[in-house]
Amino acid sequence: MKLQKRKRALPDLPQYYYHSNFCEMLGFVAQHYDAILQDRQKEFLERFASLPVPAQCLYARLAGRKGIVFSLKKLSYAEIPHIQKQADILRNFGFAGSVTEKNYADFLNSLSKAELVTFLMKHVCASAYRASWKKAVLVETALSHVPYSDDVVPSHYIVQTKTKALNHCLFLYFGKIETNLQNFTMRDLGLIKTPDFKADYGARFDSAAEAEVAYFYANGLHSVKHGSDAKVAALVDSVDTWPSAICAVSSHSKDKLLQKLGGLAERLNDVPTALSLYERSDTPLCNERVIRLRYSAGDRDWAEQRLLELIDNPGSDEEHNFAQDFYSRKYQKKRTSLVTDILRGGDVIKIDEAYRNQPEAAAKRYYEAKGQLVYRTENAMWRMLFGLLFWDELYGKASKGLYNSFERVPAHLKSGEFYSVFKDGIEEKLDSLSKPHVVFLELLKTISRNHNTLNGIFRWNGRTVEKVKALLLNAPPKGLSDILRQMAQNYGSMKDGFPDLMCVNDDKICFVEIKAEGDVIRRNQLTRIQQLRQAGFETKIARIDWVIDPNQIYVVVDVETTGGRAGLHRLTEIGAVKIQGGQIIDEWQSLLNPERSIPANITRLTGISQEMVKDAPLFHEVAEDFREFMGEAIFVAHNVNFDYGFISSEYRRLDQKFRHPKLCTCASMRKLYPGYGSYSLKNLCHEFEIDLKSHHRALCDAKAAAELLNLVNIKRLKLEA
Repeated sequence: MKLQKRKRALPDLPQYYYHSNFCEMLGFVAQHYDAILQDRQKEFLERFASLPVPAQCLYARLAGRKGIVFSLKKLSYAEIPHIQKQADILRNFGFAGSVTEKNYADFLNSLSKAELVTFLMKHVCASAYRASWKKAVLVETALSHVPYSDDVVPSHYIVQTKTKALNHCLFLYFGKIETNLQNFTMRDLGLIKTPDFKADYGARFDSAAEAEVAYFYANGLHSVKHGSDAKVAALVDSVDTWPSAICAVSSHSKDKLLQKLGGLAERLNDVPTALSLYERSDTPLCNERVIRLRYSAGDRDWAEQRLLELIDNPGSDEEHNFAQDFYSRKYQKKRTSLVTDILRGGDVIKIDEAYRNQPEAAAKRYYEAKGQLVYRTENAMWRMLFGLLFWDELYGKASKGLYNSFERVPAHLKSGEFYSVFKDGIEEKLDSLSKPHVVFLELLKTISRNHNTLNGIFRWNGRTVEKVKALLLNAPPKGLSDILRQMAQNYGSMKDGFPDLMCVNDDKICFVEIKAEGDVIRRNQLTRIQQLRQAGFETKIARIDWVIDPNQIYVVVDVETTGGRAGLHRLTEIGAVKIQGGQIIDEWQSLLNPERSIPANITRLTGISQEMVKDAPLFHEVAEDFREFMGEAIFVAHNVNFDYGFISSEYRRLDQKFRHPKLCTCASMRKLYPGYGSYSLKNLCHEFEIDLKSHHRALCDAKAAAELLNLVNIKRLKLEA
């Protein structure tokens, strides 16, 4: 029997949960957006409130389903009495209607494939279609062969109406296009948490015009992702009539829409259309694409002038890097890119190739061996410091950019307005960085008050707090404030791309980006390196050169078990030897009580009986001792995934992680010493005259595998030379 992790039972939802959520959303919109609602939305809210509760429930059910056309024969809800009666009420109040020519295609799409075939059998010659066709083709066939009429649509089909008003209300609530209230249901089930950062929420928009324009661009982005080719084409064709962006939300969405449509046009090789779209936006990405496209088209004088303009007045550091690099290579005949220059100027560190799957962890150990205090940082440390330092502006009493309890990232942080909204408070906190101990105490208070409050900036993690402390206490205050100010001004582009490691030596900080063979420097990583350097931080790139390290420490392990499946069967013995320079420098061995019976065939194979393990320690009693024996060594075994899988499974039972680079003597021997009929431990020991007197006892097998490891490393070193 396969052991499975027990899943948390989901709570039973109240019978009318969907109606409560629907009314909660509408009530929120009515309360917070009353001043900017148009007549259509106001009428929707008023008339819905006047519906009998069962009819409200039916409409809420329809709103939560896919499509707008429904068969009453398929609607069955135990809590809603007399579905036909409620549908008639919805018709009378204008919330439902009959299928018309306008929504005939929606009716056809509401049918299952089998129903479509039946429909075509009734109305179309059999030679006009094939039942095996895809549903979309069958719908097109029905549209072209069966004109709309009242006779072809059964009377039990209804159409949900007032969807425009409903969708607009959903947009006002969520700030984006949502077609249902699934988030509410997930909240009720406990699958997502909705911390209330505020006692009350303000309106997202100050006027009906702002809301309408933002809604237009949100719909445009939704069409690009989910709409038909015809809708996207119509959007491009109408670009001259798009409304002017009149708030940060619509401005941000408009630029994003132009970028996406321009990219789509490029992929279709329609360069003129792509240019016409990109040129309507002054964002760095659009500016870059315009320059590249016009340069490729031969308009090089224009491209040179535009590059010089961006070098003198860039919209962002990324834009400046692009302009400077492109200008140097295309107009100053510089042979290498900025990325190549930075790579060439970095360190080259030699690390044993067994760490290929863990380059950052290997580099961390490399610098620690040189006596430095090293932290894996990347983006988490910077985001936590930013989030804790500006918690009040983001989520506390001063916050202004949150408009419902589902939002985790304040809107003005996404739109780039955060710094301008809170400039004075932000600068005051940046000035306080000159007293890092005081700042850290304030951060601890923020942690104490808000610990584990879900937010969209960072995750609560004690190890990251320690990294934040090290950064605060060792960073130059001005340099730290420069970076945090840039994060406040443009969080969208500054939230990632930070270097992998932070090394602290003699109270000085050095950031290191690790690049293994084949890795590339992304644009945001390049920009972050330059920003950190300009702020006064030592920042470099370390390129890893994979080698065979003759002084590398290995721990060769063998385990005996009650069966062959980790997680189901248990350990009965571990044997391990520590190897350095081809010599055994330490040993570790223990029988283990598996807390279950040992099958007779296992006892015959290993010689380990129930009597032998009855007084042996449990794994948790030796877990720490074995971890200390492993240290930072490479884990080696013959068929390594078997032994590693069992040991890591035992640590998982203790809610602990076991992570080490692995090397398999079986796979390595097969690769480096080809031609043998069997690569089992027993056969290889016979072929290479290795002592294996107590086969299937852990320490004996581990010592034998250690001899194979030496053979592997001898061959590896010869090949490297």
